[in-house]
Amino acid sequence: MKIVSAEQMRALDRLCIEELGIPSLVLMARAGEAVAETAFELLYEQPGPVVVLCGKGNNGGDGMAAARLLDEAGHDVHVILPFSEESLSPDALAVYRQVKADGILIEPQVSDEELRSAALVIDALLGTGVTGPVTGVMGSLISRTNARRGGKGVLAVDLPSGVETDTGKILGPTIFAEVTVTLALPKPCLVLYPGAQQAGRWTVADIGIPAEAIEMSPCVAEVTERAQAVSWMPRRSPTAHKHSVGWALIVAGSFGMTGAAAMAATSAYRSGVGLVRLALPASLVPALNAVLTEVVFRPVPETRAGTLSFQAVKPLIAEASAMQAALIGPGLSHNAATQNAIRRFVAQWPGPLVVDADALTAMVGADELWGQRNAPTIITPHPGEMSYLLSKTVPELEEDRIATAKEAAKRFNAIVVFKGTPTVIAAPDGETFVNPTGNAGLAVAGTGDCLAGSIVALLAQGLPALHAAALATYAGGLAAEMLSDSIGIMGMTALDLIDGLPYALKELAR
Repeated sequence: MKIVSAEQMRALDRLCIEELGIPSLVLMARAGEAVAETAFELLYEQPGPVVVLCGKGNNGGDGMAAARLLDEAGHDVHVILPFSEESLSPDALAVYRQVKADGILIEPQVSDEELRSAALVIDALLGTGVTGPVTGVMGSLISRTNARRGGKGVLAVDLPSGVETDTGKILGPTIFAEVTVTLALPKPCLVLYPGAQQAGRWTVADIGIPAEAIEMSPCVAEVTERAQAVSWMPRRSPTAHKHSVGWALIVAGSFGMTGAAAMAATSAYRSGVGLVRLALPASLVPALNAVLTEVVFRPVPETRAGTLSFQAVKPLIAEASAMQAALIGPGLSHNAATQNAIRRFVAQWPGPLVVDADALTAMVGADELWGQRNAPTIITPHPGEMSYLLSKTVPELEEDRIATAKEAAKRFNAIVVFKGTPTVIAAPDGETFVNPTGNAGLAVAGTGDCLAGSIVALLAQGLPALHAAALATYAGGLAAEMLSDSIGIMGMTALDLIDGLPYALKELAR
């Protein structure tokens, strides 16, 4: 599902009106119908009076169109319009006159008591054009609405009034909604925090824009949909064997960090790869050999500190030649010799590669090495690692996660999995997915190692790099959601996630 910016949505509206001949009032009427349908559902659960807060633009017109339908259905509706008739947009003015003709109560002000007693407040104050803090009468209405029940019983039209559409920034008073009915296509603020938190649960309303027009429209990103994840799932032939479903090399682990290597390797197996070869410092093999029965170990030269040595590069390249994909990074340490070895491996290994964790730290300031790679490359930074890679502060990166992921993908010529909420997956050509699955149970050590192992497994099974990254992220989030139903999110561990992966993949294989 496409996510569009404010300007892209305006361009799509113009296309429909000016080139496809769809009257703007028809689009407004359909928007009103969609808002009213959701309002009916909320009022069925909690009946009572409805207050519709309307601005002077088309967002206000959408709200008034919904008010007419609610009134026709017998609901007690009160429209609040703190603007003169002369200041309304042409379409909003047309609907305003219909509302007046219907005898619906329209007033410029609303009391706190009326806001508190309303079963539902519909926020139709502002649309996608907010560029700064909302002040004056609308700022006051927003603050007073939020004070009533902390968002409960508030329905936002298109997006919560006050949020910055393209970034999700909160610049001043912003509606806190229980439900948002977004029109035609979702906007970035519905998936980017903190705006996403203000929007509550959101649904997309079909307002009659032809599918062909939506298909032609440019977008900021896509929300990964379940149907897409299902279509990307690897399919096994009845005659499949371990040589036909992918081999992966994982270069991971150091003294005190063997768990990262173990979790990445186990996660790869749980994601369907046929064979995992785990290369790690020779002295660490006996300990892991006792617990990882499926893994084929490849001991490699190590430093005195029990980390990967630069002497390991040549045998690692030789080992990787028999693999369909490789992963380097989990638990490798920041040892200087190890970091040198990592850079050499990244530059010399000619196959598909996932670069994670300590390997990302090794690549800071070595941008020229990314350019030496011709095979697909996937990097998986969390905000701290991305901060080092792009030389920006974490708050700067979080101002627009989509833009950050795109910048990194282009700069490093790699698929970027920018971990966080939400996780954003971006390709160098600009194609971008925002992952909708997951929960706070993932906020625990080791889940990044699990994700990296899952990605390399799917990559080894022949998936295109972008799809491998997006599917692994989606499946991991789905596993966390399924686990939360049984064990909750408090106390969920990376090992739980690994155990849950096959069940999530089973759901997607149907």
